[in-house]
Amino acid sequence: MARPLSGFKRFFSPEPLGSRELRIRGVGIRELMPSCAVERPGGTGDWLLMLFHTAAFIGRTKDKLEKLDTLMIWPPGKGQHYGNLSEPFCHSWVHCEGSRIERILRRARLPILRPFHVLDPSRFQQGLLDMHGELVSYTRPDAILVGNLLENGVRSVARTMTERGRKVRISENLLAVRRLIVTPPMRKMTLSEMATVAGMSVPYFCHRFKEAFDLSPMEYLIRHRLHHAAHLLTNKNLCITEIAAEVGYGDLFHFSKMFKKHFGLSPSELRKRQLPKV
Repeated sequence: MARPLSGFKRFFSPEPLGSRELRIRGVGIRELMPSCAVERPGGTGDWLLMLFHTAAFIGRTKDKLEKLDTLMIWPPGKGQHYGNLSEPFCHSWVHCEGSRIERILRRARLPILRPFHVLDPSRFQQGLLDMHGELVSYTRPDAILVGNLLENGVRSVARTMTERGRKVRISENLLAVRRLIVTPPMRKMTLSEMATVAGMSVPYFCHRFKEAFDLSPMEYLIRHRLHHAAHLLTNKNLCITEIAAEVGYGDLFHFSKMFKKHFGLSPSELRKRQLPKV
């Protein structure tokens, strides 16, 4: 049986970029926390962008839980209070500092020190995942590329909050399907099953899903699974057959074919590029 996908966190010491404009001190992707309260009255001395995938309190009032997919941005020196006292919670985050993150946030005009709901958290999460890949895959990560990935994630959030963004209101039914797609463990899903969850006919569901997320349901599913597979390839203790099964592909040949079509490299070729030479 394939092991379920799990989150992770990584703090960097020394900081890998060596850039005055942007420094990444740590990244967490879907980190699962036990039931607890985190209280840092003086903050952490850097910017902290944190996306809560599950219900959590944010602020000093511990009995008021924010809804799923809430983003909070703390500037340097501001107290950080969050958690969940009744059940475990899951979040993705990045600790960063420098003039570039300040410019990114200023241009995006996102709320600071005020939690807000994110319509499409997968894009922000994927930006952090791609950024982490760049930071750990090369002896000298590209600071401009890392900054671009971080900015893309922030801008994707900002786009849904401004009049310049699309005016399609994403229904809770479609959000439920997307959560089903991105929640491990991976399993086979058909269009018919997704449409049933959404309470729509298959043709209407496909139309509404692409209108909301820019990709067809199956394209969204495939992209999500392949990007998770690319991340799992950095773990040399997992063989490619295990990774294929873990992201929902029982046929290794089909998995390799889809992977190469998407990335332009086979899984083994990408693994060689990602793993440091010993």
